[in-house]
Amino acid sequence: MTEERTFVDAYGVEVFSRWWMVDAPTGLVVISHGASEHSGRYGRFARALNGAGFAAVALDQRGHGDTARSTGRGVMGAGGGDGVLDDLHELRTAAESAIGRAVPVFLFGHSLGALIGLAYLTRHSGGLAGSVLCGFPSDVDGAAALAPVLAAMADARDEPIPDLLGGNNQAFEPARTRYDWLSRDPAEVDRYVADPMCGDDLPLTYGYLIDLFEVVVPAREQLASIGCPVFVIAGERDPAAGMGAHATRLAEVLAADGVPVDLKLYADARHELLNETNRDEVTADVIAWFATHA
Repeated sequence: MTEERTFVDAYGVEVFSRWWMVDAPTGLVVISHGASEHSGRYGRFARALNGAGFAAVALDQRGHGDTARSTGRGVMGAGGGDGVLDDLHELRTAAESAIGRAVPVFLFGHSLGALIGLAYLTRHSGGLAGSVLCGFPSDVDGAAALAPVLAAMADARDEPIPDLLGGNNQAFEPARTRYDWLSRDPAEVDRYVADPMCGDDLPLTYGYLIDLFEVVVPAREQLASIGCPVFVIAGERDPAAGMGAHATRLAEVLAADGVPVDLKLYADARHELLNETNRDEVTADVIAWFATHA
């Protein structure tokens, strides 16, 4: 069963979360979701984790889902990027306390959640058994160059970014929908399009990305501080992940900084690996990696 909880963070933001708990879990997975979606889309993955003995928790990122009631839709809110990382850590700490005994703890971050996850790992990898970064949506070397471009848009920080995600569909035109780039499974794409908390119905503001890159850019220079292994995964046909190139480069720089890293690219798969036609394979691979590192 899914339990819904909220907490008020140190910045006064009311953060919404979902908990999928099991009796006597063998591990805990903290899920960090992507842009223009929400934690409710991870129920199938969480139930698979439960079946393997793992408890799972996820929050609605600031600006997303039910947390947007506190921050505003597409807005990061008080505390900025630091607040986003602090929220994730507060959720993790609360879940560890609820379990009441030491278990291996993992972070799973998808897309925007992987960017947030990478910054989180440079601050809070201590005590983590490992992390999976899925569909990494940026050139890890290019983040610093993007930051001043975003900063120059400070006057427009409250304005939604027009068509932030739509360009990803170009490789699949002529396409059935604007979001065919997410998955080869049309039912999953339709479910995303119909969700009022996803896609065009929840655009991010310029300020959101400005605040995000204030913590992501410094993280690029602190990768050597990551003290847990990382599993980088992406689809070879994922335009957000540079058709796999961003994931490959991330794995390279992590390895160069001494972080134990594994990399797997899935042939023909698109952006949302957990909602792809080969999702059972991906889920099994992630669970097997967790089990190996528990």
